[in-house]
Amino acid sequence: MGKKRAGYDRKFYRTAGITFEVRSDLPISEDTFDRKFKVFEVDGPGEDNVVIHHHFEAPELDERSLGKEIYRKIPWAIYQNREGYVYLWIPPLHAADGKRRVAFFNRDHTRGEIYNDRTRLEAYRAGGAGSLTLFPTDQILIGRILSARQGCILHSAGMIIEGKGYLFVGHSDAGKSTIVELLRGRGVILCDDRNVVCRREDGFRVYGSWSHGDVPDVSAESAPLGAVMFLNQSTENRIIPLDDELDIVKKLVSCMVKPFVTPDWWEKTLDLAEQMAEEAPCYDLYFDKSGEIEEVLEDASLWIDDC
Repeated sequence: MGKKRAGYDRKFYRTAGITFEVRSDLPISEDTFDRKFKVFEVDGPGEDNVVIHHHFEAPELDERSLGKEIYRKIPWAIYQNREGYVYLWIPPLHAADGKRRVAFFNRDHTRGEIYNDRTRLEAYRAGGAGSLTLFPTDQILIGRILSARQGCILHSAGMIIEGKGYLFVGHSDAGKSTIVELLRGRGVILCDDRNVVCRREDGFRVYGSWSHGDVPDVSAESAPLGAVMFLNQSTENRIIPLDDELDIVKKLVSCMVKPFVTPDWWEKTLDLAEQMAEEAPCYDLYFDKSGEIEEVLEDASLWIDDC
């Protein structure tokens, strides 16, 4: 059971140095959220905290005071006003009561009040929720707050090998799940679909996330960034170093998870991509499903301290 305080239950989860305090007006049981979250669960707040509070009632909503609409694409319309942002659920044609599902976030997205509709209430009671926000994905929130912390989410498989974090970057069907299965015995799988990379005082660092794909293994561990490898399924196995920084930036940006985009988000994200292209070893990785890519990476001396 979550910790009870001031009329609500709460639990804490941490990734990328950010602690998410999840509050709920209803009890939080051991089964409320998917078991994948257990490895990210912590005992209390940290140095950098985000609060998400779930309500299960209709919010007080005056549509005249929503503010300026800045984004509209199913499933959200997003408005900005003096207090922050309002996320208004856009229901599919077959859904009802869509306007009752609303989220209010402050200006830096560190506090959110989420009002869930009947569908979310039933799903919450059933347990096994796949996201802390009860949105289809938590990326819309995490992708937003990371830009202010010199970080981003990359469409990638992530592993810690010999003490360093390696990102295998690519969109759907690029082979992210395949590559971690081929290299499973080499180290710790962080996540096979979404990983966080942040710039710290001592360089870039990789963090796992709970947004996995076909491989359910996830980890809350982190490590210094060893290399970024852009995946290319092929009939051969080879690795090619990249030195064109502009090309690397384009590859990185195309694989970054994007929340609703604003000029400040783009400015910070492009700056981050440019720094990664300048500082991180980057490669094009061509591989088949034979497993021979492990030998190629070994021969390329990827798993040594001086890479």
